Amino acid sequence: MGFGTFFRGRVRIKVNGLGTERFFNICKNNGIRIYNLRFEDNEAYAAMSIEDFRKIRPFRSAAGVHVRIADRYGMPFWLYSNRNRQFFVCGIMLFFGINFFMSRYLWRIEVEGNSYYSEKTIIEFVESLDISYGTKTSDISCYYIETALRKEFDKITWVSADIDGSRLLINIQENEDARFTYEEGEPCDIVASKDGIVSSIITRSGTPIVKAGDEVKAGDVLVMSKVDSLNESGESFGVKYIEADADIILETEYYYNDYLDRSYEKKTYTGREKERQGIKIGDRMINYNIGKCDFENYDVFVSYESVKPYGNLSLPVTYAFLCYKEYEMIPSEYTDEELDSLLNEKIDKYIENLQENSVQIISNSVRIEISGDGAKAEGAISVRESAATKEPPVINEIEGTEE
Repeated sequence: MGFGTFFRGRVRIKVNGLGTERFFNICKNNGIRIYNLRFEDNEAYAAMSIEDFRKIRPFRSAAGVHVRIADRYGMPFWLYSNRNRQFFVCGIMLFFGINFFMSRYLWRIEVEGNSYYSEKTIIEFVESLDISYGTKTSDISCYYIETALRKEFDKITWVSADIDGSRLLINIQENEDARFTYEEGEPCDIVASKDGIVSSIITRSGTPIVKAGDEVKAGDVLVMSKVDSLNESGESFGVKYIEADADIILETEYYYNDYLDRSYEKKTYTGREKERQGIKIGDRMINYNIGKCDFENYDVFVSYESVKPYGNLSLPVTYAFLCYKEYEMIPSEYTDEELDSLLNEKIDKYIENLQENSVQIISNSVRIEISGDGAKAEGAISVRESAATKEPPVINEIEGTEE
């Protein structure tokens, strides 16, 4: 039974008599809709709406059949049977009314496919378009959102916005190779951002003043924007400044230093727990349990369950299940093996972060020294990386230039 049928109500009738078939033919010819018609022995069963049932009295007399109601179902009959429970009925009707009303508004924005731009950045921009939680979904233009996102964020190459119930789903694809470039015609030098040795240099524009194997300091110019202006004969008649462009890899070092005390306080859970429930509305948590947790030290573990009365309807309300776990801080000491393992994990994490930033590791000379009080890790990590930046050229004298 559909949702609309439930609200309107339906009856199931039992028909017997010699004119049963004639009765149903008369109903059909007069626009009476019959559902689930079936015959059992000398009786027929069928379903119809309440409105149609009220129209069949002359038809049953004309066909000479007996019609009785076998069953009733739907909202009208449910309300009648609960007519003495007014507050309960009103509450149910109010619940469905609120759900129907809330389903017409936006209560969730989700972003998928993003890596360069954070979800918070995308959502804040969408909200700047006067599209936020509580906006009527019929007033939201997905095409407008897609166009605005492509225009605002240069790394977004494709975007799709869809309304799914009370949710706005934004799928994007980013151009990971896109990078910032200077305005066309703006002169700039390429300088070293740290000390190192030039591993390789490929110049596309500008005048290189270093070569592979040269040692450079932070701030040294590697490729100058100053170039000679040549005539058709290849003769220089002045200088001009352009945007220098080159791929430069430097061999450099990162100094690593870390220390870990042998003594520490270990968090140990006692096994005592307390559970609470709450409701989260927006960013506000409402704990409706009486009494607070009386543990001196505890961690709170929270899990959420969305309130979804119907498939695509997502309300800005979530059930919260809180678990308070008591713990004690017990004085402890690391063993030599634990100190070594923990420091090595931190070193590996540091190197992993470097590699995620396109830094190539050449060698690792970090050493761990363990003593009675703790352990320290110290040493250098040799790497190859693009350690160059673009800066405006310094022009110390007036020279002939070409625009």
